Amino acid sequence: MVEANEPLPRRKFLTRIGRTGVRVAAAGGLLYGVQSMFSRPPALRPVEEARMGILRPPGALAEESFLQACIRCELCAQACDTACIKLFGPWEGKLAGSPYIAAADRACNLCLQCTEVCPSGALGELFAKTEVRMGTAVVDERLCVSHNGTGACGACHTICPLRNKAITQGLFNKPTVHPEHCVGCGLCEEACIVHERKAIQVSSGRSWS
Repeated sequence: MVEANEPLPRRKFLTRIGRTGVRVAAAGGLLYGVQSMFSRPPALRPVEEARMGILRPPGALAEESFLQACIRCELCAQACDTACIKLFGPWEGKLAGSPYIAAADRACNLCLQCTEVCPSGALGELFAKTEVRMGTAVVDERLCVSHNGTGACGACHTICPLRNKAITQGLFNKPTVHPEHCVGCGLCEEACIVHERKAIQVSSGRSWS
């Protein structure tokens, strides 16, 4: 038996040192993770996402004016019927706290409630779906199953709130977008059955930089 004032056997000593090291490393990793949440640099955008641009809620002013007018109050996100309005994180530079929509995940249903609650005018009030101009849907015929001959879908046409105006169908349900009528809500993008990269996406023309 080892007395209290005697040195620990070498094996026990090394075991304790090892366990202490693991605890310190784990604590350090947790601290680094917390710090990273607040110091994370802007993420590199996938090429396709960067090309399509930021999709803002209905009624958004031109991008620079929007960023100046938006007070990051989150009221638009709280009022959103479908919870499609998200907010950029604190690491996103000048975009931080501002609202955006990731249509492939959850698109805008054009309820327009966000335009009613915006207190700063960053989202101008709209009174009809046809007044919305969030962007324009673009079909990639290489990926669209109706266009490339691998199927006959029609999901984008079916879901479109301005069906037969913003999107019309041809042979084998091939969709055609009519920019003068498309409001850029992204419902077609959300409904698209092509998962790896959507065959129809909304281009907003709003730069990430």
